[in-house]
Amino acid sequence: MRIAMVGNGRTVHALVRGAALQARGHAVRLVTLGPVLPSTGIEVRTRPIPATLAQACVAARSFLRDLREFRPDLLHVHYAGGRLGTLAAFSGLRPLVVTVMGGDVQPEQHLGGLPPLERRATRRLLEQADLLLAKSDALRVEIARFGDFGAKTETVRWGIDVARFRRDPQAAAAWRARLGVAAHDRLVLSPRILRPLYNIHLLVEAWPRVLAQVPQALLLLSEHRADAAYRAQLEARVAALGLGPRVRFIGALDYAEMPGLLSACDASVNLPFSDGLPQSLFEALASETPALLGRLAAYEEVVRNEQEVLLVDLEPQAIAIGLARLLREPGLAARLTRKGLERVRAVASLPREAERVEGFYTRLLAAPRRRTPWPSRVLDAATLLVRLRG
Repeated sequence: MRIAMVGNGRTVHALVRGAALQARGHAVRLVTLGPVLPSTGIEVRTRPIPATLAQACVAARSFLRDLREFRPDLLHVHYAGGRLGTLAAFSGLRPLVVTVMGGDVQPEQHLGGLPPLERRATRRLLEQADLLLAKSDALRVEIARFGDFGAKTETVRWGIDVARFRRDPQAAAAWRARLGVAAHDRLVLSPRILRPLYNIHLLVEAWPRVLAQVPQALLLLSEHRADAAYRAQLEARVAALGLGPRVRFIGALDYAEMPGLLSACDASVNLPFSDGLPQSLFEALASETPALLGRLAAYEEVVRNEQEVLLVDLEPQAIAIGLARLLREPGLAARLTRKGLERVRAVASLPREAERVEGFYTRLLAAPRRRTPWPSRVLDAATLLVRLRG
C-alpha cells in the first residue's frame, strides 16, 4: 500500500516508523516543513518553514500537493496537533490515522497550557481520525479528555529495532575515545531534549550528591533541540556548584550513533514531569544500559521498579540515591539490564509493532470510506489561515 506520513522531521519518530513500514513492502512518503534528520531510506518532501503569510500560503499549497500527488491509500499523522496536523486534516485524505505522542494531549508540557486554537486543532484531528494510536494506556486517558474516542483507539508503543539498538563494545570504546574520558570514568547520559520539561536542572542539583559517593561519575547532557535560555541557566548552575569537570554538554546527537553512546554509558536518565512513552527508554533497555526514571504512570505500564529500571521521585536527593545505586551496585545493574532486555524484546519490538499497524491499515481500507463534510472543511480552512498567519 501507499502510505503518506506527516510529522516533525527534526525528530526520528515518523522517519523510523515509516522505514519500518517500508521494510514490510509498502511505499512511504513523509511530507513535512523545515529541517529533516538524515533519511532512514524513506522518501521525504519538505520545504523551509515560512516566515511570512505569503510564504506560508505557498508552502501550504506545496505541502498539500506533495500529499495528493503521491496518491496514498491512507494518511498517517504523527502528533495530534500543530500546523502540520492542521494541514494534514485540511487535505481531506482518508482514511486518516493519527498517532498521539504526548505533548499534543498533555497541556502541562506547554508553558501556559495548550492555547485555545491549538486545543481546537487537536480536537479536530482526534474527531476526524478513523484510527487513533496511543503510545501508552496513560495517553488514552488524556485523549478521553477531548472526547469519547475509545472505540477507535489502539495502544501501539512502536518501540525500537533490537537489531539496531544492542550492546556494542566496539562502538562504546570508540565513543569513550571520542569523549576523551578516562578508563575509570563512570558515564551517565541524559538523552532527552535540553528543555525545562525534562528536568535536567534536577539532575544537575543531584550531581554533587552523586559525586560524593561516586567521584568518577561524569554527566553527559545531550543538546538536541536545546532551549538557549535553559542551557545558559544550566551552565550557570554547573559553574556555581563547581561541577565543570564532571558535567559535559555534548552537543546534538546523531540517531545512528546512539547505540554506541548508550553502550559506552553506565546509566541513562529520564526525568520529565510529563511524558507519553519515550523511545529513549526502550533504546537504553535494548542497549543494556541501566535506566533511572521518574515515577510516571506511562512508564509503569511497561517497566517495574527494581526489576527492569529504578523509579525515583522527581527531587534531587532521590535522583542522587538512585544513580549512586546504579553505579555502585554491579549486581543490581546486571539484573536490571538482563530483565530490561527481556522486557523491551517482549513489549517494544518495532518490526512487530509495524506488523500490527499494517493490520490496522488493512482493516481501515476494507471499511466504508468516511468523508469530511464541507462546512467542517470551510472551518478547517479558516483555522489553517489563522495558524499560518501565526
